[in-house]
Amino acid sequence: MKSYMFIFEDEQTTHETPERNLWFAVIERALKDYCFFFDKLANTGTKHLFCYDTLNESNRRNFQTKAIYEFDRLQWFLFEKEPYQFNLAYLTDQLYEDGDGAASSIRKEASRQFKLHFNEAETRGRFLAVIHYIKENTNIMNAEAADKQCALRSKRYRISN
Repeated sequence: MKSYMFIFEDEQTTHETPERNLWFAVIERALKDYCFFFDKLANTGTKHLFCYDTLNESNRRNFQTKAIYEFDRLQWFLFEKEPYQFNLAYLTDQLYEDGDGAASSIRKEASRQFKLHFNEAETRGRFLAVIHYIKENTNIMNAEAADKQCALRSKRYRISN
């Protein structure tokens, strides 16, 4: 079986076309957002941490609703098996000769990384409504956690001039 874990590895992989690089970046960003979902929740658009505990009840419910919506979008992008325009199944069909194998390999590692991060978030006791939603609507409790986090967690995306 071929290895498709380029996204979870430390070193950069180069590809022959700008379009291919763009699609790999899209997949990589979705994986970072999914695997380290609770990091994303604790980070605002200005890159400053906010104090979730100080939000009033109405704002907290609104935040939780938006977080669950975002989680569902990421789940669809990564785990929908049917190739819809620009989801993982579609992109791996376009990028690899063995698209199903590539998608399966990527999904497996994404699940393992997410479970590791989910366990950390649950232990900290934050975002409890989101955690409850994930427990009730996914098979997270049956998933196996990764042994260690991948380098993708600390990868930063910057605009180059």
